[in-house]
Amino acid sequence: MKGPQFAAIVLAGGLSSRMKQFKPLLPLGGATIIEHVIATFKHAGADVFLVTGHRQEEIKSVIKTPGITIIYNPDYEKGMFSSIQAGIRHLPPGYQGFLMLPVDIPMVKTGTIKLIMQAGVNHPENIIYPVYDGKRGHPPLIPASLMPEILDWNKEGGLKSFLLTREKSALDIPVTDSSILFDIDTPEDYENLLKRYRRY
Repeated sequence: MKGPQFAAIVLAGGLSSRMKQFKPLLPLGGATIIEHVIATFKHAGADVFLVTGHRQEEIKSVIKTPGITIIYNPDYEKGMFSSIQAGIRHLPPGYQGFLMLPVDIPMVKTGTIKLIMQAGVNHPENIIYPVYDGKRGHPPLIPASLMPEILDWNKEGGLKSFLLTREKSALDIPVTDSSILFDIDTPEDYENLLKRYRRY
């Protein structure tokens, strides 16, 4: 495969029920949140696979970036893990691994993504977690070798419970980016997001 060694699975299929507004399409810096997340991964050099569900046609209508693969998850109401599995099913062979990021964690920096991918190059068999202030955040980088097992996983807890069974393969890398821990679930979170963006 030519180009990036890593794919980014961006999850934008949820209902945004706690926010009361549809998170992917909320404004952020002259664009939408989903466009901002896509641009971050593209600038870092990852191929973007966007998983949609709820209001997918609206999301598709705002995506102007070329080279984005949009995947519709018909089972989006079953929860995030169904979207992760849908994304994995559509990854073509050849990637060393994939980064996974829900759209409601939109302020991770391009430099942080590059750091994670470089750690993946150096440690291809490890699950790479960015860590800020002693806490793991997003996006983790998961080796492609684990994809068949993730697709077969059907126990409670989704991806998190699966990854706990592979803790021996985990590698934590410290980062200076607090946004790996910052998600937006409520209108108050969104206001804080806008303040963060203005500071950046």
